[in-house]
Amino acid sequence: MKLQIKEFAELTGVSVRTLHYYDEIGLLKPSFVDEQNGYRFYDENSLERMQEILFYRELDFPLKSIAEILASPNYDKQKALAEQKRLLTLKKDRLERLIAALEQAEKGEITMSAFDNSEYETARQQYEDEAKQRWGATDAYKESQAKTAAYSKDKWNDVLAGMNGVFAEFAECKNCGKSADSDAAQ
Repeated sequence: MKLQIKEFAELTGVSVRTLHYYDEIGLLKPSFVDEQNGYRFYDENSLERMQEILFYRELDFPLKSIAEILASPNYDKQKALAEQKRLLTLKKDRLERLIAALEQAEKGEITMSAFDNSEYETARQQYEDEAKQRWGATDAYKESQAKTAAYSKDKWNDVLAGMNGVFAEFAECKNCGKSADSDAAQ
């Protein structure tokens, strides 16, 4: 399988702009770039890595942490999937509590406990800390740390705001029925 960037974007549900950004920061490189025309191509390995990235993004992991985790030579995909499933289940349980609280609010009842997200946040932080502990001594982790060490909080906020902006624009295009390769999405 060899997909052009717009085909890969449509398949994965991310914008071409996001893929360019992921390439720029080293999170997801194309499997092949045609030197004559600069076209980027993605393969099965790219698709697998994108799935892993999207699972972590769904769990609100910062891109920096995702890059550190995936760059580790000791990365255990099966263990990561099991932990992601556990975290997503905690997130789903919270959403179900929020829906129940909305239903109670419609009846005039007030329930504040539904807003407690501490169990999920604690588990997510433990997972991130474990990844740093496990892979923090690796060359890939050190390289990632060195690359981003000079980033200020404002720089990280800019990076995250930029990514959130890309995701928001893409969502708006999707909501308006525009495809990932449309001029608006680009």
